[in-house]
Amino acid sequence: METVIKKAIELRKQGHYQSSRFLLENLLTNDNYAAKAHLQIAWSYDNEGKEQEAIDHYLASLSGALSSTERFDALFGLASTYRSLGVYDEALSYFEQTLDEYPDSIEVKPFYAMCLYNTGQHKEATSLLLDLLISTTNSDAIKKYQVAIELYAKDLDKTW
Repeated sequence: METVIKKAIELRKQGHYQSSRFLLENLLTNDNYAAKAHLQIAWSYDNEGKEQEAIDHYLASLSGALSSTERFDALFGLASTYRSLGVYDEALSYFEQTLDEYPDSIEVKPFYAMCLYNTGQHKEATSLLLDLLISTTNSDAIKKYQVAIELYAKDLDKTW
């Protein structure tokens, strides 16, 4: 079964989305592999630009047995897909769940910030991005102003 999944992943990477999904559909009735197959099918649809079709597969994958890494991928993928479709409330919910379950996954934060922006939460989005910048930068020029940036990030509207 793992061989089938690996072959399907290779087909997806080569742009053979339908062939990839066809292989994976054979695993959907197998309790041990259905969730993994749903996740790979969701990615196939996402990669093909058919985000709406991916949603049900992400949701199905989350209801099955996934490794921790696969669960992260499913949550993050679902949140990102909802955001790209403009379903911002669902996206926010899944981004927040992803960050709750995987708090060290900083790669989620820029996408979460975009979703905050999409929902009109501009201050929160900007603060999140500033905090992310400070925590990940290698720039000495930015580090020089770290204390000031951190202070402003806490309350962008504050004046003195």
